[in-house]
Amino acid sequence: MLVRGLFYTIAIIISFLLQTSVFSFLKLAGTAPNVMLAFVVCIAMIRGRKEGTVVGFFCGLLVDLFYGTTLGPYALLYVAIGYVNGYFHKLYFQDDFMLPLAVLIGNSLIYDILVYIFFFLLRGRFGFFYFLWSIIIPEAIYTAIVAFCVYVVLLPILIRIEAYEERGTI
Repeated sequence: MLVRGLFYTIAIIISFLLQTSVFSFLKLAGTAPNVMLAFVVCIAMIRGRKEGTVVGFFCGLLVDLFYGTTLGPYALLYVAIGYVNGYFHKLYFQDDFMLPLAVLIGNSLIYDILVYIFFFLLRGRFGFFYFLWSIIIPEAIYTAIVAFCVYVVLLPILIRIEAYEERGTI
């Protein structure tokens, strides 16, 4: 459990740094991918609700601390995403790449729509279709591409950590 916790801590920091520094310079159609969302969804699908919720909380808390005006909205959103996607753990097979990709595209769309509702619509900005076509859809596609890479890197690492926890060797 200590190895897994250490890995999650390092992976959360790396995904945050990737999202805020590297991919902010590699924008596609004016948007950057949500690497933190991809990480939370992958962990929730591979490991289940409990770990998806915990990882989602810390990812959301990190986003709140650095970019939020109040503490909690992103943490709550990422916790909900981690919890709900943990239900897909029962449908998940390691060889299946389409389910995580489809789930992640759906999550990216839902995440951005909720961000629009809570941070833009409630402030009187009603340009939903502009937001949809210029931010939500391009970000969902870009996040799906990056998430595939995150998933391919994350899966073997989590398999090795699980083997280490079962046998005590890597």
